Amino acid sequence: MAGIRLSGLASGIDTETMIKQLMQAERAPVDRLSQKKQTLTWQRDAYREMNRGLLDLRTAASDMLLSKNYTAKTATSSDSSKVSVTASPAATAGSVTIDKIGQLASAASVTMTTTAGNSSDTTLAASGMFTVTDGKINVQINSFSANGTAISETISLDSTQKLSDLTSAINGKASLGMSAVYNDITGKLVLTKTSTGKLNPNLSAPDITILDANVGMEKVNSRVNGSGQDGVNAKYTIGGQELEQKTNTFTQNGLTITLNGTSTTATTINTKLDTQANFDSIKKFVDKYNDLIDKMNKKVREEKYRDFQPLTDAQRKELSEDEVKKWEEKAISGVLKNDSFLRDGMNSFRSAISAKIDTGYSYTADSKTIELNYMSQIGITSTSDFRDGGKLKIDETKLKKMLEEHPEGVYKLFTADAPEPAKDAQGNPIPSTAGLDGFVRQIQGFATAMRDKISKVAGLDGAVATTYRLGKSLADLDKSMLTWEDKLTVKENAYYRRFAAMEQAMNQANSQSATLASYLGQ
Repeated sequence: MAGIRLSGLASGIDTETMIKQLMQAERAPVDRLSQKKQTLTWQRDAYREMNRGLLDLRTAASDMLLSKNYTAKTATSSDSSKVSVTASPAATAGSVTIDKIGQLASAASVTMTTTAGNSSDTTLAASGMFTVTDGKINVQINSFSANGTAISETISLDSTQKLSDLTSAINGKASLGMSAVYNDITGKLVLTKTSTGKLNPNLSAPDITILDANVGMEKVNSRVNGSGQDGVNAKYTIGGQELEQKTNTFTQNGLTITLNGTSTTATTINTKLDTQANFDSIKKFVDKYNDLIDKMNKKVREEKYRDFQPLTDAQRKELSEDEVKKWEEKAISGVLKNDSFLRDGMNSFRSAISAKIDTGYSYTADSKTIELNYMSQIGITSTSDFRDGGKLKIDETKLKKMLEEHPEGVYKLFTADAPEPAKDAQGNPIPSTAGLDGFVRQIQGFATAMRDKISKVAGLDGAVATTYRLGKSLADLDKSMLTWEDKLTVKENAYYRRFAAMEQAMNQANSQSATLASYLGQ
């Protein structure tokens, strides 16, 4: 009701409080709708939390499809001051000896000196480095890329510009692959290639040539003694054969080798399986798997406190912040208790650990051929406590032994891609006796299917309400609550009108009584 409301002026009754009490009873249906909305919101958020966990697990499963997690290698050098090394999973286990290191790779460079003034603020005209024509200097720089492709760039500057401008212009030409530094003390401009090694395919020709383009004259090149040097390749000897590389760091047979210094003595590189790193990769995935199973298990078994419904706005105002927090912990508990999506998902996950897997891998032990088809064969099983909900446990000794002796078999147990099963006349798949996909492929598939089902109910983060089931229910509740709010407004205004009419009638009665009393007094 618009305007100012004056309560109980004639009757003395606190009509404002009375109407609030009457409306509190009238608001009961709206409060129930609000509580239902809060419960559905909690349920949606709990589903989305599970979906985020499923996405993390699916991402981890995708990473576990990579062979690097099962065949990582480690390499060591007998003298890291001369040779340092790292190994990729493609490296071959064994040893290799570098007999000697004749020279390290270095980059080509040229040096130019000013004829007047050392400061980088010296103008190009005053420096005497290049001929000035029509107020311009033109510098042509010829060089080669790391793969031997010829490069030529001409830099044109006003003669009034400074040596520092020339330095910046050279550094700004990324195609040159060159670093320019000017020294104020010596008055020298040094240009150095960023790539090491002999870059010019013509071994007798320079790697860098600087020309004064205004007069077509060569100023300096990297083969001029005292003013330049060509790049040189690294040289080392293996098995009596001298090899060359343009860089000091290079990849050979899966090993990334860095030559740190020349040496006349042999350096041995040993490569072997990094069993601990491979074990850690698998354990990290199992831990993530167990973490999700634990969260799902807790949600399914979480206690439901039916006496603790979501608080209404009025109830919230009557409680302290700590009391509200404790109440809502009870109210939110059990929103996914015995949820069918979570139960079915956990059952699917549990089935994967005991399923036969089509690895096609076998090995010989004690003169017997053993086919590797089950996760238990490498020491990964589900825990015996049913309350764990299918969490996994690892026999560390057994898994490390299998990673050491049969890394390829372990890799296939996790990642095997089984052929599509045949189908019967009705189109139903016929279970293969050879086995299913690898463990992480199964987990990846189950996580995707479960995530899709939950998304249809609870939507993804930021999804439009009309695109998922709970969102539609929440939107319907909002509409119902708005309708009820309109009804309550009409009801409240009606109460105010009735009490106002009562006050008006009592005011008239009081006025008439006062008038009559006045007449009688006369």
